[in-house]
Amino acid sequence: MYIIFLTHVFPVKGLSTTGAGNYVANMAQIMRKYGHKVCIITEAENRSVFKWNGIEVRKIRATRGFKDTGQPMPTYKKLLKNISRSIWYNWEVFKINKKNKVDIVQSVSTYGISMLRIKRIPYVVRISEYLSLWSGLRKLDYDYDTCLKSKRIDEEITYIGIKRADAVIAPSFLMQKLIFNKIRKESVVIESPIVMGDIDSLQFTETDIIRDKYWITYSAMNYRKEIHIIAQIIDDLLDEYPEMKYVVAGKDIEILYDNRFMRASSFFDIHIKRNKDRFLFLGEISDRERLFSIVKNAYACILPTRVDNLPNTCLESMALGKIVISTTCERGTSVEQLIVDGDTGLLAQVDNAKSLYNKIVQAMNMSNEERKSMEENAKNRVKNLTPENVYVEMMKVYSKLLTKGKRRKRL
Repeated sequence: MYIIFLTHVFPVKGLSTTGAGNYVANMAQIMRKYGHKVCIITEAENRSVFKWNGIEVRKIRATRGFKDTGQPMPTYKKLLKNISRSIWYNWEVFKINKKNKVDIVQSVSTYGISMLRIKRIPYVVRISEYLSLWSGLRKLDYDYDTCLKSKRIDEEITYIGIKRADAVIAPSFLMQKLIFNKIRKESVVIESPIVMGDIDSLQFTETDIIRDKYWITYSAMNYRKEIHIIAQIIDDLLDEYPEMKYVVAGKDIEILYDNRFMRASSFFDIHIKRNKDRFLFLGEISDRERLFSIVKNAYACILPTRVDNLPNTCLESMALGKIVISTTCERGTSVEQLIVDGDTGLLAQVDNAKSLYNKIVQAMNMSNEERKSMEENAKNRVKNLTPENVYVEMMKVYSKLLTKGKRRKRL
């Protein structure tokens, strides 16, 4: 089978990227492992074709003529930019298909890349995010219902692309529900594979900077990931537990706070006043083996979120046998699909500093037997998300589409 993956971001040369890019990298390697021919099409300023782990990667100029100036783009230009993006991605598929028959195209949902798809090739879209919530909940103040009602052009284009897919995959039941409620499109829930290498042999080599026990938060540095809540409680936690440190890892991006832009590291520096010497901001760690060794050595992983799509950070931390403390609410955040409070981890309330603080205290007060039980339960919850099992589920979707295509040809 010849499978082409389309993604606007891709983690080449060890650089970390979004969950969507990492998912494509993982799935492409899984498909190649099982003997399928795989190609990844992504975008860049300059065209290039190269091999990555034995997989052909084609970088195309998908947004040529629409240079990002850092200034807000008029609506009509956003529309034209994303139409251009869809044209060039699918033109690349068309050229490949002329030389070698393509069996399946799988695209991320972002930017409506699948909007101008080639109809004769079965098309799968995997939902990466619910754009209006992802962008709205990155703001410090937000209204959930207003975010859901948003009708920005980039959001509408994304929905058009999803509607035109032959099959839709959602990592979480929350995302499945949101998409169905929005556009009445059915999707199949397939949880993301965990691809981490040999985690048993990970060696912790950070003793020069982390000599004590520590909690860790590693995620995107934005308000959707509740960095404002974390910043509020760090001093109190470190006061209560003088033997602990708090470690944060993530790209040091600019965020808007108090009517001005500042780096995430500066944001934490403003809020942490009494225990700066026991707070470590490590920035972005692109070496995944190093990152996982730091996570594995942590006392617990503090990973709150306002809304998510089965976050990789939770999956990875649970696979490493860590206690994960995250968040939930009445609407759901998707994390409750992984964590049953008190069993496979701990769940605080969204946007509630006191609740998150209390859950961390609860973890600290556990007996060794209680900790080991929760850590084992966490590992058991995600142990079936192996490349082999996820491959079987993906092939069910692909095979169904190919069977449908053969029936259409006979008719």
